[in-house]
Amino acid sequence: MGLDLRRAEPADVERLAEVHVRCWQETYRGMLSDGFLASRVPADRLPLWRHLLESAEPGVVWVASDGGTLVGFAGVHHVPAGDTTHAAAPPSSGDLELWGLYLLASHQGLGLGRRLLEAALGTSAASLWVAADNGRAIGFYRHFGFEPDGAADTIPDWEHLREIRMVRGRQPRQ
Repeated sequence: MGLDLRRAEPADVERLAEVHVRCWQETYRGMLSDGFLASRVPADRLPLWRHLLESAEPGVVWVASDGGTLVGFAGVHHVPAGDTTHAAAPPSSGDLELWGLYLLASHQGLGLGRRLLEAALGTSAASLWVAADNGRAIGFYRHFGFEPDGAADTIPDWEHLREIRMVRGRQPRQ
């Protein structure tokens, strides 16, 4: 079986919730308190994943698996006009946004992140938000043509985690 990518499906909901939380706990260690990270539980992510994958128009989510076991995901959406998720930097109508790309630490550095990014975005112009202190992720996105555009925001419910927006224009085919 090996390392595979495919579109997420409703049967993935529970495993995606688990991977999502575990990735947060690995990714944000040192940026957020241990207590905050320990309080994140898969059950809290289930409503999001059910909404994304079980609705009449499922979200665009790709999953990475190793021998059939989910190890990461990437999700994109078009940000609607008037979206106030990041009040400090509102998007333009119809902007394509990578809202999440996460891989378990055990599967980073194997090319899965690149494959997830390419499956989710192809060569499209897009934006994303990344923790300002996550140098590894910022370097990864820079490698694929994303650059900070000066927009920044904080997530109050996440211990005021500071984020920056990165954007890229359409990429030439390689």
